[in-house]
Amino acid sequence: MHTTNKSEQTLDRASERLLKKAELAERLGVSTRTIDDWQRRGRIAYLKIGRSARYRWGDVIAKLSELCRVN
Repeated sequence: MHTTNKSEQTLDRASERLLKKAELAERLGVSTRTIDDWQRRGRIAYLKIGRSARYRWGDVIAKLSELCRVN
């Protein structure tokens, strides 16, 4: 059984490709305005790089999973 340690997880996150707003919106099936709204409300995780926001897919899904319920 292989267990991942914290440094391996950090490397995985660091190598994960960052998504642009339009890419994230397309993956989630929502508009870019919805992404803006969710950012303002703290509903999705994002990284601020200069004046741009970028998104890690895993972080976005984790945050949405905390806030949304599945019936």
